[in-house]
Amino acid sequence: MNSRKTIFVQIPSYRDPQLVPTMEDMIDSATSPHLLRIVVCWQHGPEQDVQYFRSQGFELIQTESGSCATIHHLRKHGAAIELLDVHYAHAKGCGWARNLAQQRYRGENYNLQIDSHHRFARAWDVKMKNLLELLRTDSPKPLLTGHPPSFDPDTYPSGRQESTSAIVFDSFSPTGLVSLRSVRLPPPAHGEIAFKGKFVAGGFIFSDGSFIQDVMSDPDQFFCTEEISLSTRAFTYGYDFFHPYAPLLWHQYNNHARKIWDDQPESPAADAHADMSIGDRSDAAFQKTLALMGLPTKSAINDLGTFGLGSQRTLLQYERHCGISFHRRAVQKNSLTPQQPDRSSEALQATEWEQNLIYFRSVRVRVSHTSNPASFPTSVLVTAHSIDEAVQATYTLSGPELEALSREGHAQYIDNFNLPLHRLPIRYAVHMLSGDVSTGCQLSICAEEIAT
Repeated sequence: MNSRKTIFVQIPSYRDPQLVPTMEDMIDSATSPHLLRIVVCWQHGPEQDVQYFRSQGFELIQTESGSCATIHHLRKHGAAIELLDVHYAHAKGCGWARNLAQQRYRGENYNLQIDSHHRFARAWDVKMKNLLELLRTDSPKPLLTGHPPSFDPDTYPSGRQESTSAIVFDSFSPTGLVSLRSVRLPPPAHGEIAFKGKFVAGGFIFSDGSFIQDVMSDPDQFFCTEEISLSTRAFTYGYDFFHPYAPLLWHQYNNHARKIWDDQPESPAADAHADMSIGDRSDAAFQKTLALMGLPTKSAINDLGTFGLGSQRTLLQYERHCGISFHRRAVQKNSLTPQQPDRSSEALQATEWEQNLIYFRSVRVRVSHTSNPASFPTSVLVTAHSIDEAVQATYTLSGPELEALSREGHAQYIDNFNLPLHRLPIRYAVHMLSGDVSTGCQLSICAEEIAT
């Protein structure tokens, strides 16, 4: 019975004053707190110590030396808590912190992955369990996820957001990595209990406990790449994602706690504790995610080990599922809005599916003068043309850009396109529209796709 099944709760916390209020609300709002085992990767400084937890009603049971950190065992209202005590100077990012907590998994029935600044619906534990079990008629491996609605700890529960959201595609990096955003869910269809999604949120996952063993967090993931890499891996391991229609928890999005990049230096040499700079960690995560998606990397990454793709589904199947072609930097139109996966796309031939893609491209346009005229045009227009010579974009240089052209010899801007392949520009032209151009002013134009 669900009423007897345990939940493993994993929380990474970095110098966050909301950690204790989050844990208190989680425990107080649960129907069966004695079924919770909460493991926190507690990255902190002198502003917090274990005595603070005791002052808030947590009972300290024992302290032991673990392989990676000192572990404080606490209890409150029957819930078991383990604090993995890590000085913030030794922190290595969200993937590392989640991984450290996940190593403490001991076979609990369910897994709850969250952040350290939440509030919870009354009986959230029963509601999450029941919803997950109901979804087994749609999927053998359902997973609840999403970016939870927002709350303000100073006014909660007043002002908390009551609508839930879907995670949708937002943009590509020049190399093909995907950024995501949240959009309010449409009303449920008749009889629908959850919205089938395409991506997971790092800050809220409720699943079977075995998810931790299948898709353990990659310790090299460093914030911006976490969600797309986790989504891809989870899907290829056979998991299906569902967004709840009713709020089960809330998230503080304007959290003012210090972040790892506030404390750690750009150069590891500046800090004896830092083995990599913040930039190095971010780039390593970026390169690893490129390799996961089958995209070019700076150097060969041949084996991702346990942090690679699963064997139950392929990367190509995930592209069809979420409507994204990673290496083309293109998406299906229905992936730009909150729509459930289109199962019919799986049966389409590759050429038919590719015909409906919208390509995302950024072009750096540079206008230069090739002479030293006595005067410059007072208006310069740039046009971008597709293969059929249709104008796909126009741009008039601003006053400051004209001044830069006159003073420095060049001006540049960025053109962004979201177009079908046949409408992407293949040629640019520059036009001098006014002014005294009889003095020999000559302009040239260079357009280069941004690819790094």
